[in-house]
Amino acid sequence: MSIEFIVALGIVVLALVALVIVGILIGKKIGTVMKQINSTQTTIQDHINHFTKEADAITSKIDNITTQVDGINKDIAVKQTYISDFTQTTATFGDSVNDLKQTSTKVVSNFFTRSNKKTTVTPPQISKVGKTALKMYQNRKKRTKKRFSFN
Repeated sequence: MSIEFIVALGIVVLALVALVIVGILIGKKIGTVMKQINSTQTTIQDHINHFTKEADAITSKIDNITTQVDGINKDIAVKQTYISDFTQTTATFGDSVNDLKQTSTKVVSNFFTRSNKKTTVTPPQISKVGKTALKMYQNRKKRTKKRFSFN
């Protein structure tokens, strides 16, 4: 074996050793980078899970608010029908009051025109009945007094 061959073989072996050493160093650096990448991926996944849960919570709150708004809208619709019924009743009542005002002036004027007329001298039937009843009471009283008196 010639010296040149041994020198060439030595250079190749040194080159291989250098490549192995450089490969190991690069492997260590890549290993730490890969660990950081994995750590970053887990952190990102945790953040994604966190924000997904918050988005779900916000969505559920929005759904609850939407159902409350729907319930309020239904209540408003019912109350609007009550208000419209009340408005119609009030309008009817107002019309009745106006009719009453118009007829009351006629009634009052008729009352005063009739009160100016003289009444007849004959008492009405009810006073005749009252007088007859009074006479009957007095007669009965006298009879009972006679019956129970010992004089």
